[in-house]
Amino acid sequence: MASTILSPSTLLISQKIIKPSSPTPPTKKLHNLSLIDQAIANIYIPFALFYTKQQLNSIPKSPSQISHILENSLSQILTLYYPYGGRLHDNTIVDCDDTGAEFLQVQIDSSISEALDCHNTFIERAIFPENLPWKNYTNRGLIVAQLSYFNCGGIAISMCSSHKIGDGCNSYYMFRDWAKITSNPNGVKPIISYLEQSIYPSPPSGPLNSPIIGLKKEDCVQRRYIFSPSKLNELKTLVIAETEIQNPTRTEVVSGLLFKSIVFAIKANSGSFLPSTLVQHIDLRNQLNLPQNIVGNILTSFSTSIYNEESMKLSIIVSEMRKGKEQAYKSDNVKQNVLVDKIFESTLAKEEMYHSSSSSSTCDTYLCSSFVKFPFHEIDFGWGKPIKVSVANGPFGKVIYLMGNQSGGIDAFVMLSEQDMFVLERDTQLLEFAYLVPIS
Repeated sequence: MASTILSPSTLLISQKIIKPSSPTPPTKKLHNLSLIDQAIANIYIPFALFYTKQQLNSIPKSPSQISHILENSLSQILTLYYPYGGRLHDNTIVDCDDTGAEFLQVQIDSSISEALDCHNTFIERAIFPENLPWKNYTNRGLIVAQLSYFNCGGIAISMCSSHKIGDGCNSYYMFRDWAKITSNPNGVKPIISYLEQSIYPSPPSGPLNSPIIGLKKEDCVQRRYIFSPSKLNELKTLVIAETEIQNPTRTEVVSGLLFKSIVFAIKANSGSFLPSTLVQHIDLRNQLNLPQNIVGNILTSFSTSIYNEESMKLSIIVSEMRKGKEQAYKSDNVKQNVLVDKIFESTLAKEEMYHSSSSSSTCDTYLCSSFVKFPFHEIDFGWGKPIKVSVANGPFGKVIYLMGNQSGGIDAFVMLSEQDMFVLERDTQLLEFAYLVPIS
């Protein structure tokens, strides 16, 4: 295809369909979606990895050769993760017809250095397929990957994978396995299993006709906060001194502090405190004795609710968070899955989940997803570990994504309205523990 100008500083070089390296067997042509899968719209989970020219110089390959080997290894990945090479038949079934994944090449008129020390909004948007991250599409490939070239010779590799097929855990393992096959094409291939409807089948009344999670994407801005290991220890020490919790996790203290800070930023603009709930999801693979790379949305959720301003303190938030998490782990998450229960409630009420505007909501709702246990920062395609990892902005405000980094700290990606972010950026208590990456 001819090159297409996506923006004054971004050029689409090519866009092609990558088919699986081997055809999917007839016995696997239909992939049945679980109840949780059915509830989630076909939104795209977007991660990106940055690699410098110096890293690429360590391998004797030109940019066109890098593109070729990435396409070949992506083709092999689609054979292993075969539902992602198909298309949605309806809200309950994936037709594993080997239509293939989308692979784009883009030239960005910037240097990679402009994205490393600053949060460059233009670059953070350009490294992902245009208008795709966190968006609900039913007519795109279930994987859309992009190779972005910077003027300096560095690259970014992004992968957007369908949340309807699998969760963030699947996104990590697919990205990791793509890298492993790229660096060692003749290595041992992973064995992938699929949950389908074995644990969370369609209800007796029939499958969900349409999803209720992720239907809307709203305007918001993103900022990245970095918590160093020393600052994480300071936060843990504060919680230990004021609670009975002697082993607070880095996810608990960071999500608790950000929840508190964001609530007060919103209060500063609205003029009043609102009862607030932080919803977090738990990966159930360990509890249910499932393989780590099994494909599906294998999740439950728990909530931390604070009903008055006096209780919006880090120690209280983390204490309530720990209670909610322990209760979730004690539950029979096959028969008593909180997320499944909320799906049924929202379906009956005909409301989208996780929106504070719903009539059944008594609290202002915030979401936090932690990918800290998934080492995206160690994914190596054969030219070293990424110098930076990003997750795309969206899908709406009051959302937090947590990721581990090379130093052992945490990168927190915060989404808010522009007005509320203006206040959060000036929160001195938050800035005492976190470095706000400057905007460029």
